[in-house]
Amino acid sequence: MNKESLTPFVATHPGELIKDELKERKMTQKQLAAESGIKASVLSETINGKRSVSLSVAVAIEKVLGVPADVLMNMQTQYDLDTANIASRSNENETVEVIIPVRDRNLLKEIARKFGWACML
Repeated sequence: MNKESLTPFVATHPGELIKDELKERKMTQKQLAAESGIKASVLSETINGKRSVSLSVAVAIEKVLGVPADVLMNMQTQYDLDTANIASRSNENETVEVIIPVRDRNLLKEIARKFGWACML
């Protein structure tokens, strides 16, 4: 199996797990912030995927929700890897159209040599 086949189409941020836990427990972000000591804005950004789960946030969430901090940290690492692999995959598949006059065949040959291919219409 290659790395690309293991990369999901969309990366899942660990904030999704926290959001699901809150919903299941009928608990608000405000309540979690108060019980955990996490600043409300930090918690909100983390849950909404705008901020990475830090070790201190993971430990605080573990104390309140019982979700192991190492699970959250591993999810964050996987999210970061998936995000990088998705970006890499997107860049590899990028197609650039260049119109070269027929009279400049040397330029076309140079592009084919440098990039490994060229499509002539």
